[in-house]
Amino acid sequence: MTLFEWLAEFVGIEAPSLMEIIFVSCALLGGILFFIMMILMLVGDVLGGVSDAFGIDIDAGGGAFEIMSIQGLSVAVMMFGLTGMFGLSATGNDVVAVLAGGVGAASGMYGMGKMMYAINQLQADGTVNYADAIGQRGQVYSRIKPNETGEIQVPVDGTLKTLLARAQNKEMHLASGEFIKVVDIIGSTMIVAPLDDLSSEE
Repeated sequence: MTLFEWLAEFVGIEAPSLMEIIFVSCALLGGILFFIMMILMLVGDVLGGVSDAFGIDIDAGGGAFEIMSIQGLSVAVMMFGLTGMFGLSATGNDVVAVLAGGVGAASGMYGMGKMMYAINQLQADGTVNYADAIGQRGQVYSRIKPNETGEIQVPVDGTLKTLLARAQNKEMHLASGEFIKVVDIIGSTMIVAPLDDLSSEE
């Protein structure tokens, strides 16, 4: 028994008509394509992680739009076949079955687009824009010794970050828990001054 015959028997088709053959073929072809695309996506993510770990730049070509459209197309073909097949078995009307298949295909593409968008939204950007810390008030996390760096906690992009810092006055010692303000930045090191000194200057 072939895969086509098994699928036809599974949905209760004994002597398939032309429309039933089209619907079953679409469901089978779309399902296989969708499965292959998902496997390739997973393999691509694994290979991308391995290449990042070894510092190798692998560009397979294409972007998220091409990948999403191929997946969307495979889902559309699969859903057209499935909904058309069940529409045909429920009503026995070819026109209704084709319309149901069209609705299923459109819904499948829309759902795939939404899913890909949601996946992309879940990917967090781990970069920190250190310049946004200038002018922010925070607290010394790990003491800053004279002419050395320590750590401070300041809000950056709405999140409390622990960053390297040194005192504006290189001779100054800033104890843990002391309140500070970021006045400048050198690379990724914050230049800070105690809030007491700043308020006295104002």
